[in-house]
Amino acid sequence: MKTLAVKLSVVLALAAVILWTAAADAQNGKPPTVKEAMSKLNKGPASLCPLVGKAIKADPPNWDEIQKESKQVLVLADALVKNDPPRGDKAGWDKLAKAYWANAKQLDDAAQKKDKNGAAAAHAKLASSAGCNGCHKAHRN
Repeated sequence: MKTLAVKLSVVLALAAVILWTAAADAQNGKPPTVKEAMSKLNKGPASLCPLVGKAIKADPPNWDEIQKESKQVLVLADALVKNDPPRGDKAGWDKLAKAYWANAKQLDDAAQKKDKNGAAAAHAKLASSAGCNGCHKAHRN
């Protein structure tokens, strides 16, 4: 039980750092770059998407944390829509970025409603390797 509490404390501390960094970017008035947004969303096990996925699977889920994290996922997905692609055509980027944003919106909506099944389904779409690979092939540096 004690090790679970320690692990949870570490995860929550990492999530707080991620949220604080993203909030500082938002205060500058410019959206994070594509690289910054994707790193905060998906780079490593302490990034937002893996953290949200683990939190959704918890029994019971910590909805306060999930709601904060899902809101940040939505903010970062919005930054992707606002940026130009690192490479590739703008029309293809817009289509993929808007689809990613729509999945982030579904995740946030489900989290706000405390809908575990809906949040898990939306998270699965965000984490889909097929969706990642399609965008990365066309637009990643």
